[in-house]
Formats: sequence, structure tokens, C-alpha cells
Amino acid sequence: MKSFWIALAKKAVAAYFDKDWNSIVSQVQALLNSDIPGEQKRQIVFDTLRSFGIDAASWLLYAAIELAYGKLKEKQ
Repeated sequence: MKSFWIALAKKAVAAYFDKDWNSIVSQVQALLNSDIPGEQKRQIVFDTLRSFGIDAASWLLYAAIELAYGKLKEKQ
């Protein structure tokens, strides 16, 4: 049941960000294998996405970053 809710959350966040979802995923991908600590990576991606003009609640943008990270880790 947990995987159902996670899948639903991923779809909801991707749908909310619509055209920005690919930017979120690509920014996370760009830092995925860097030697920077995780919290710094999140902050860099967050700041970059804000500079792109992505306007969303901070918690929602951080959730999108985490979901994009999870999506990329599943592929590896």
C-alpha cells in the first residue's frame, strides 16, 4: 500500500510542476554523483530552480526534489 501512495505522490507532484518537472529532474541529475553533501545538493538545486522562476511553496519544491532524486535512484 505504501508504494501506491508514493506513486500517487510522484504523479501529483509531476503534474503540479508540469513543464518544470524535467528541469527539476535534470538539476537533480546534474548533482547526483557530485561529492557535495546531500543537504548542500538540495539547497543548490532549490536555489537554481528558484532562479529559473519556479514559483511554489518551499516544502513542495523540496518534495519535488526528493521525488526526482528517488526516481533517478530507481533507474540506477
